[in-house]
Amino acid sequence: MSERSDLDILADLGLEPVRKAKTANTPREARIIAGFEDIQKFVEEHGRPPQHGEDRNIFERIYAVRLDRLRDQADCVALLRDLDHQGLLSSSAAETQPAPSEMDDDALLTALGVTPQGGRGITELKHVRSLTERRAAEDVAVRQPCEDFAAFEPIFAAVK
Repeated sequence: MSERSDLDILADLGLEPVRKAKTANTPREARIIAGFEDIQKFVEEHGRPPQHGEDRNIFERIYAVRLDRLRDQADCVALLRDLDHQGLLSSSAAETQPAPSEMDDDALLTALGVTPQGGRGITELKHVRSLTERRAAEDVAVRQPCEDFAAFEPIFAAVK
């Protein structure tokens, strides 16, 4: 008697093998998942979500920006909802800081650690001469014929 395969035995029992539906992620989805897993590893190591700020590590700042972008995109939230066991996507950490578009220029500069400069800003020209200064320089270079050039001509010939 020949040895029967597993498929034959299942067919005799009236069963079909369970095929696992393999959901292939697109390359974009795979990058999103990998990036979110990096953020989760950071949270596991440090015990807190990544935060913005100049005093933070460059990777923490990258993870903070990435997490903000993931929270903003509904398709990313839907993709990562099953993987989010730490509650990072529904966290209220995004609401603690106002969005840069809601801040005025001085508040944004202060948040970035730059002291705002006084004055008119972009409308104030520092290194550009006025029209009268430029015209004065042009007037110096205006040529006029020399009335007594014949008297100076031998001197110019001697210089050559």
